[in-house]
Amino acid sequence: MANNNISIRAAVGLLFILDFAVTIAILFTDHNLQTDFGSVPKYFIHWYGLLATSIIDLVGAVVVFSRPSKRVFSVGLAGSALLALFLVLDVVTYKMVGFSSITSFATYLFGVTKYPHSLSYIPGLYDVLLIFYVITVLVSALALRRFNPKTN
Repeated sequence: MANNNISIRAAVGLLFILDFAVTIAILFTDHNLQTDFGSVPKYFIHWYGLLATSIIDLVGAVVVFSRPSKRVFSVGLAGSALLALFLVLDVVTYKMVGFSSITSFATYLFGVTKYPHSLSYIPGLYDVLLIFYVITVLVSALALRRFNPKTN
C-alpha cells in the first residue's frame, strides 16, 4: 500500500508540474496575452493573472511532493477545479480584450488554428491546459480515495 501512496502522490505532483509548464509556455509565447493584442506595452493584466495560476501550480506540486495528506489532495482538487473554471470563464472578459462576442474570444482561446489578425501565439495551448486541469482534478479525486496516511 505504501507504493500506492507514492505513485498517486507522484501522479498528482507531476500533473501540477505539467500544468505549470503549459502555463509558462503560454506566458512566453502568446503575444496577444502579453500586450492585449498589441494595444499595451508588456504586460497586460491577463498575463499577470495567468502568471499567478502558474505559481499556484508550482506551489501545489511542491506541497504534494513534500506534505501529502487528504487535506493537500482536497485543496489540490478544489484548486485545479477553480483554475479550470477560471480558464473557461475568462471568455466573459471578451469586451475587455476587444472581442465583439464571447464566441469569438472562445474561438481564439480554445481554437486549434490561429485566430485571424492576431499576434503570434501557439493555438491549442489553452485547450491542453484545460485538459490537464481536468485530469489533475480527476487524479486528485482518486488520490483522496486511495490515500492512506498510515502507509505514507
